[in-house]
Amino acid sequence: MRMRTIVKVMNFHSLVHIDAARRMTEKYIRMEAEVTKIIDIIVNNRNFILDKVELKPNEAAPPLNIYIGSDFSFCGGLNSSVRDELLKDDEGDKIIVGRKLRAQTAGDVKLALSKEEFDADYWKVEEVLDDSIHDLRHSSINIIYNHFYSAGSISLRKRKIFPIPMVSGGDNSTEDFAVEGNVDRLLRNLTSTYASYEVMIASINSFAAENIMRQSATTESLKKIDEMTEEQMKADRKKKKQKDSVKVMDNYIKQVVYGGNRD
Repeated sequence: MRMRTIVKVMNFHSLVHIDAARRMTEKYIRMEAEVTKIIDIIVNNRNFILDKVELKPNEAAPPLNIYIGSDFSFCGGLNSSVRDELLKDDEGDKIIVGRKLRAQTAGDVKLALSKEEFDADYWKVEEVLDDSIHDLRHSSINIIYNHFYSAGSISLRKRKIFPIPMVSGGDNSTEDFAVEGNVDRLLRNLTSTYASYEVMIASINSFAAENIMRQSATTESLKKIDEMTEEQMKADRKKKKQKDSVKVMDNYIKQVVYGGNRD
């Protein structure tokens, strides 16, 4: 009964968070599409490329991979799927988010935070991203997390956020810009801000996926606990019936053999 109470509380908490997390995720997904279009038009502008002022990654440098998990269990395969990718990627620098992933030490871990620390001290992640892009320390920046598509559709996703993908499929904007100051610094600042934004979006997605998977896992666990409880009750009833039958038979034998009087 104590286990059922614990699982029921976890199920309730996941239900409380699901609606809020889903609404927030859907809002940010729409916003993300627009922001990506804007940054693509600026950073991947054909005129910048022709003028050789585009921001090119250092192909000789290692990648920077950001793994987003959770702090708690009862999330189905959420942590295990991300952990498998973490263990498989033995090269490059890493940022690890989530207590369930922090124990892994594959590769060079630049930063390891619990989900709580990630939310409270996000500036630490921003600092790593900023240094990476401004100094071109990595050939690419990738986010590995569980992406929320809908309440019934969640899957592991690995997204490259640097270099910034061409949303237009290579048909870069020909819009010309009047730029004052250092163009290279401007592109690096914009790219750093965009990367930071994308990591935060991935975290929100992961949080929504976490609660949906936890709700599903705890609901299934409650069903299993109820089934086990019912089986135990059946076994107890059967045992009681057998005990009562033995008692009745014993009383009957006493009445037949001793005539109801053992003297």
